[in-house]
Amino acid sequence: MIRDFEKIGDLKKALESAKIERDVDSLLKLDLPFFDYQDKLSVLYFPIYLEGGGRCLILISKKDVFVHSSIHLNNYEKKYKFLLRKPRSDSTIITFLVLKAVLKDYSEQFQKIRNQMNELDTNPVLDTIEDSGRALRRLTDRMEGLIELIIVLKQSEIKEFDVNLMSFDYEVLTTEARYWLERCRSHIYRVASLRTKSEMQSNKELNETMKKLTVIMTFLTIVSIVVNVPGTVGAIFGIPALSDAYFNFHTQGLIITLILTTILSMLLGYLYWRSLKLTKRDKVI
Repeated sequence: MIRDFEKIGDLKKALESAKIERDVDSLLKLDLPFFDYQDKLSVLYFPIYLEGGGRCLILISKKDVFVHSSIHLNNYEKKYKFLLRKPRSDSTIITFLVLKAVLKDYSEQFQKIRNQMNELDTNPVLDTIEDSGRALRRLTDRMEGLIELIIVLKQSEIKEFDVNLMSFDYEVLTTEARYWLERCRSHIYRVASLRTKSEMQSNKELNETMKKLTVIMTFLTIVSIVVNVPGTVGAIFGIPALSDAYFNFHTQGLIITLILTTILSMLLGYLYWRSLKLTKRDKVI
């Protein structure tokens, strides 16, 4: 008989009534799929990805199947009504359906991570890449635990779970689980590629910043030269001894000299500025 419990407190009371001793709280803290088989009780636990978190716990005794799950299995009685007439069919079907639902949940989580990585291809932000990498590694660990559990259920001679009742469907489930595990593993290498891409983009941005700083420093140097050259000439011409001996009678020549030196320094600075801009354009082309 299948007994479904929404609240964990109701499950604990039912286990006490059935004289089943099991630390349910410690099971719910696990982060990986878990399976334990004893003579009187089989325990299956799966962490799942749902809004606000999720979990799925199945305890199979000789008489009852206790289920506490965030996944709702609807209308399975109608689909498997002929199979449910066979011995041990209740525990076998509910276990298979939970395995299938958990695999679907994991595959949907993989698609979310993959979509995030597709966005990171165009905008590789390092912090987001690291978050995706951690989520993918966690999902890969859970997927590996799920496949290990599927294999153990198939190979172990558990009275409450008869693979022969749905051997073809179970083989399909196993193949599909292996497929999603390989996809998770292949995308782990993609995380490393995104890290490299992010580092390359950071280096490119750094180089562009250094170029801008170089141009700014060059502009400031040119300005300082334009200001200093005529200032220096004017300072020399403004020495009292020289002024009294020569420039008192050649004021016009002093003004022309200052104007020419200023224009010459500005012209040289402009030509150098133009050469920098042309060089930058050539590199871009």
